[in-house]
Amino acid sequence: MTHLKLFPLALIIISIFFLSNACYNEANAVKGNETTTKSNAIEWYSIEDLEALQKKAPKKVIVDVYTDWCKWCKVMDKKTFEDPEFINFAKDDYYFVKLDGETQRDINYSGKTYSYVNTGRRGYHQLASVLLGGRLSYPSCVILDENLSKVNVARGYKSTQDFKTFLSKLSI
Repeated sequence: MTHLKLFPLALIIISIFFLSNACYNEANAVKGNETTTKSNAIEWYSIEDLEALQKKAPKKVIVDVYTDWCKWCKVMDKKTFEDPEFINFAKDDYYFVKLDGETQRDINYSGKTYSYVNTGRRGYHQLASVLLGGRLSYPSCVILDENLSKVNVARGYKSTQDFKTFLSKLSI
């Protein structure tokens, strides 16, 4: 009689085991796919990394100047910078840098220290202002050559095709 009472409990334990094993295998399969996808993703650097990177292997640079509150910055991250077509087009020829246009930390770049400027409700970072020629708009992508000299600025949201066209027209 006690064996009959334990039978439903045994079924529950076996079911939990198989379900958890199936979930584990599914999670690992998804994780494996993410790894594959991420290896084909853009590798983002900080602006402070650029000088050392250029000494090892010179490349042109795309500096994505964004803010946390900017809707179109987020759209560009998802639609353009995660698009395999754009990644395959630009990944070998460019380093990619993210620069928060409102970061409050000091940044040492090219022998100078740039700081946050508080202008009341919202401020800006001096380096973002310098790179954007004083015209702060987000998103903006600053294109630098291998010597870290500014070549051009792409202002506003750019689709994959628009950004590829913009980069193709640059004479660098």
